[in-house]
Amino acid sequence: MTFSFLTRRFTGQIAAVLLVIFFAGASTAATFSVATSGSNLTWQSGASQILPVVGNLPPSYGGNPALQWRPNGYPTIMGTGTNPVSLTIGSQLINQSGYNVVLPVPSLPSYVQFTTGLGAKAPQPGSSAMFFPGAKTSRPANFSWCPGATANPACTTVLTGGSQGTRPGIVKYTAGANQFGGTMTVFVDGPFTWYSVVQTLPTYKVRFNNAQGETGPVAAGAAYSNYVQENPTQGDAVHASPFPGTVPTTYGGRIITDPGPVVSTLPADGSYGWGFPFTTGMVYVKNPFYPGPYLTISATGYDNRTPAGFGNIQMVAGGLLGSPSGFFIGQIVRFTMNVPEPARVGMLASGVAFLALVGYARRRRA
Repeated sequence: MTFSFLTRRFTGQIAAVLLVIFFAGASTAATFSVATSGSNLTWQSGASQILPVVGNLPPSYGGNPALQWRPNGYPTIMGTGTNPVSLTIGSQLINQSGYNVVLPVPSLPSYVQFTTGLGAKAPQPGSSAMFFPGAKTSRPANFSWCPGATANPACTTVLTGGSQGTRPGIVKYTAGANQFGGTMTVFVDGPFTWYSVVQTLPTYKVRFNNAQGETGPVAAGAAYSNYVQENPTQGDAVHASPFPGTVPTTYGGRIITDPGPVVSTLPADGSYGWGFPFTTGMVYVKNPFYPGPYLTISATGYDNRTPAGFGNIQMVAGGLLGSPSGFFIGQIVRFTMNVPEPARVGMLASGVAFLALVGYARRRRA
């Protein structure tokens, strides 16, 4: 009688504990951890993923892959639905400071060097991001967009004129199978400056670009046809650079150590850009670029998660960045997350069952 009572009692307790664990796990099944390995954010500007830097730098350029954005610990994101699971990401899942890197540009005669130390915050402080499958009411699934084109969202050429745009450039989106995507504002901070050649004879002169520029949200990644503008309070300085005011680097080229005296200050120029949301489809951007006449960059996202929402996903967003003085370039943001499948619930259930059996054995010995 006693054995039968204890058996029923502890079997019932174990079952009750496991049911609590099971339903607790079910209620939090839509909470996912983001793993360090395989998660990243990069901002590609022009032909290189080096400038500006929010992500990895090739070691040949003095980069340290360990310093790219990684989740701090295992931050959580929320998921709803299945196959594919929608995602909600809280403010500043990404919160990474930049690190200064100076890069000579020997392949572009008009540019001397870039200095970048950009960090990233995303979603932008005070905001969240939502990514989900299916058609979006704010934008077409597939579109071609050109600056100032009355033909948008169906412009056809990078060239200007007629209905095709007021500035040369085109952004094309081709949706993936499930049209997965959404918006996330990426906020950048830290320096991003470059020296460009404005005169070679009779005096070599360089312009120190963006020294007074403010940091702010990246155009790509936010709402459809998102527009951002930054207005500096002071124009760029022009220096009479007395070579040899440069030093060689260990990975080729030379960097400026003394640009020489300031000989003039240009009018404030500012910057502006158009950007588009994240997608697991394909993004294509084309714009004028040296040696030209045009540069094309593209990226394709993917969703390799299980129906329950575990696995790897990459979303991409495109846009154009320019200035009133004529500098105009394409940009692509890549946002990659690794969501590992948890074993916590199974391990916890096994551990509780084991402790319950130990308690049962002790009572039998008593």
